[in-house]
Parts: sequence; structure tokens; C-alpha cells
Amino acid sequence: MLLLLGLSLHGLVRHSLWLDEAYAVAVARQDLSAIAPSLADESGPPLFYGILHLWIALFGDGERAVRLLSVVFGVLLVPATALLARRIAGRWAGTSAAFLIAATPIVVQFSQEARMYTLLPLLAVLAAERLLAYMQEGRRGALAAHALLLAAIGYAHNWGILLIPGAALAAVALGPRARLRGYALGALAALLLYAPWARVLLSQAGAQSFRFIGMVQTIRPWELPFRSLVIFASGVGTTGAEARSLLPSPGGLLAACGWGALLAAPLLDPRRRRVALALLLMSATPLAAATAYSALVRPIYLLGRYEILVLPILVALLAGAAADLLRGGRLAGVMTIWVLGLSTLSFSYTARVQRRFPERDMAVRLAPELRDGDRVVFTGLYRGGAGRLPRGGTAHVDRRLRHAHLPPAPRTARPVRAPHEPLPDDRPPLELHAPRGPEGRRLAFVQGRRPVRAVVA
Repeated sequence: MLLLLGLSLHGLVRHSLWLDEAYAVAVARQDLSAIAPSLADESGPPLFYGILHLWIALFGDGERAVRLLSVVFGVLLVPATALLARRIAGRWAGTSAAFLIAATPIVVQFSQEARMYTLLPLLAVLAAERLLAYMQEGRRGALAAHALLLAAIGYAHNWGILLIPGAALAAVALGPRARLRGYALGALAALLLYAPWARVLLSQAGAQSFRFIGMVQTIRPWELPFRSLVIFASGVGTTGAEARSLLPSPGGLLAACGWGALLAAPLLDPRRRRVALALLLMSATPLAAATAYSALVRPIYLLGRYEILVLPILVALLAGAAADLLRGGRLAGVMTIWVLGLSTLSFSYTARVQRRFPERDMAVRLAPELRDGDRVVFTGLYRGGAGRLPRGGTAHVDRRLRHAHLPPAPRTARPVRAPHEPLPDDRPPLELHAPRGPEGRRLAFVQGRRPVRAVVA
């Protein structure tokens, strides 16, 4: 836990808040009762934003403060992963899993981001552990906890619902059959708990933002499992930069192959085969379902963030395999070298500025002129027209930004071009039509680093 805490705090605020983080803070600043309704036209559920709302009330909305919530979830991920690994293969597996997850670069990376990407795997690994506890021991309390955790995952991120069929397949693989009926009731309870949000999810699925995804996502769906292994083993995900291994070529590929071999090893051991198959099914199903949906229905983001959902389950299985293959001093030696290598990659990554988005520069230009009632609409950049600079999102630039009323999902401007089609950098975004609004209401249209102001009569 201390290892991940130290790595996560190193360089925590070397980047200013970027668009997705600023959006999260904007949503969380609303009244608690307003958060869920405000997400109806967006692309995510409300759990993380509600927790962030309470966190901001206690600790403020500065860059360090809002990112510390993700640090907390990341630190909690260490004992949660160790708990699952210990149930799989004993104490040494738990210790190995704790050190591996703490040093893994993508975990450190997302522990430094004010988003839900450490909450999501935390809930998933706890759900997997409680599933094993019920199927192995028949404890109803474990089943109830598993159902609650499955529902919570769905409310944390839309990818979370893909874990429900994965958990069901894992339960079938685990047996015994006498407990499958009980598990079916638990899964039904999880679905009923999620049902109030299902209607909103269907509405979100009809949004047109997927057209923008095709412009920025170059991965072919069938590549997802292989490239996910690469970033799990030695890489980082996408926060405005390409998901990649931190090792020089072909190091990332070799590390991924090592991961794959260790994950397959328990399938050859009759003692571990059933549990290993169950956890692999639970981990692979969300990736396979996302791949199929993206290929057959509409594009969704695949590589670099959301697959962290299943990472700790795989790390626990990996550590269990290592503990079975290696004993005593050999296990300690291999784990020491492995963890030191991962820690070096993570420390090096957190020591450097990894992305250079222009939000801060734009805020410097906009902040002196913003006043109550102004809205800022991005028409280029990373999200085309979908992102909004929230009040206070770059409060370190100018405090007056904090007083501008910039709700997370304004419908103030409708571009002539679709929002997923950024305007060329050499042409100001003057092709935007704004509806009539209160007298003096101004819109700041931002393209590249150049704000273009318009007054709505």
C-alpha cells in the first residue's frame, strides 16, 4: 500500500486538470440530487461523481484534492487484489499480488487521475473474491455482497455491466450446481438494483458521439486482448496520449507473452484449473462483449482505460500461478526483480510531463473576461464540440473562472458541423448557431488555442 501511495503521490499535479478530469469536477460540483439527471445525455453513470461530490465538500476542489480520491481507491486496490490472490493460492500469492498491483504503471497512472478508473477495478476484484467465497463455501452473506458489488460496478461505469455475464459464466465454471440457483437469484438482484439506470443507458447508447470515436481510435476490435496484455504487463493507458508499453521494443511484447504464459499455467494444474478458468472467463467476457459491440453495433472506446476493470483479477491469478511455480527464495527473488522493474517504469513515468493539452493556455486567455452566465464550448481539440471547460476547473489560472456558471451539459450552442467533426485549425469556428438566450449571455467558442467570443442577443 505504501509503495502505491508513494508512486501515486510522485508527480501528482505535474499536469493541470485535463478535459475529462475537469468535466468530472464540473459534474460533481452540482447538487447531489442533480448529478444523475445531468448525465442523461452524457456517457456514464453517477456513482463516482456522487462520491467525488462528497469528497469535494470535505477537501475542496483543487487539483491535488480531487486526484487524491483516485489515490485512495488505488491504495485500497492493493489489499483487495491480495485478498483474491490469497483465496486462489494462499498467503504468498496474496503478498506477491499486493506488490505487483502496487507497482503496475497503469494503476499508478490512473491513481493520479480524477476519474473512476481505480474505483472500477476495486469493485470488480472485490466482486470476484466474494463470488469465489460463495461458490466455494456457500455463504449467503458473500452472495449478497457480490450482488451489491456487481450493481455498484454498473453505476460506476457503463463497462461495469459487462462484468455481469462474465460473473455468471464464472459461477457456472466453478459449480457446484447446488449453488447455481442461489447465484442466479444474486445475479437477478444485481440486475434489479441496476434497472433504474438501464433506461438512461439506452438513451446514452443512442448518442452520436460514437462518430468521433472512429476518428481517434485506430485499434481493430480483434486486437484488444493482445494489446490489453501489453499495457497490463508494462504499459500505460490513454489520457490524451496513445496507450503503449513503457519498455523499448520488443520488451512490451515479451512482457505480454510472459503474462499470457503465467495466466495459462493454472489451466494445466488440476488443483487450480476450475478457479483459473472461472476467473479467466470473468475477465475475458467484458473485453469480448465490448469488442463485439464495437464491431457489430457502433464504435466504443476499447483500448487504454476501461479494460482496467479486469486488471486486478488477472494480477491475482498471475500471482497465484507464480506462487505455485516458484517457492521460497526463488519466488521472493523473482518478485523482487519484477516489482523493482515495474516500480522503475512507474517512477519514470510520473517524473515526466506526458501530455500537453491546451486547456490551461485557453483558460489564461478566457478567464479575465468571463463573468456569471458565460459558457465555454470547445469545438475542436480532443472532444470536438462535446467538452466544456467547467468553472474552477483551472482555478489556479484565475479565480474569476470559479464564478462563471458553466454547467456540465449545456445546450447553448448547436454547431452546423456535427460536434465530432472538429473545424480546421486555420479557420475560426464561426459556423456555430446559438439559440436566443438571456440578454448579455455570452458564449466563448474555443478552437485550438484561440477563443472566439460571441454575444447572444
